[in-house]
Amino acid sequence: MAEMTEMKGNWEMTMKRMIGALMTMGALVILVAGLSAAQDLSGRWTMKVSGGPHGDTAMGLVVKQEGEKVTAAFDPGQNGEIPMSGTVVKGTLTLATPANDDGSRITMKATLKSDGTLAGFLSSVMGDMTWTATREEVQ
Repeated sequence: MAEMTEMKGNWEMTMKRMIGALMTMGALVILVAGLSAAQDLSGRWTMKVSGGPHGDTAMGLVVKQEGEKVTAAFDPGQNGEIPMSGTVVKGTLTLATPANDDGSRITMKATLKSDGTLAGFLSSVMGDMTWTATREEVQ
């Protein structure tokens, strides 16, 4: 009888450990899924660019993210959209245009803030500028 009691105690302890492990794994899966979803930057962004030769300027950025890979259409407000590509790694967006005929390009780097906005730097032949962006709501 003592052996049965000991076996029951061992079985209960094993089950408690298994349930605890499963709950921990479930929580981790939910956490990772939430972080991945939170870092998806796909959508239309309204940018405020500061420090350029024309003062503060509103610009646009349309982002499509697939995993860490990003493609974007940058709209500086004149001469149409400019294609960009890059990555998002740990909440940091890095983008660059293809080099034009003289080798110059536009590069951007920004960090996703806790409030869902982006803030970073833009470099081009016009100089180095700072920018912030808010995602436009889907209608």
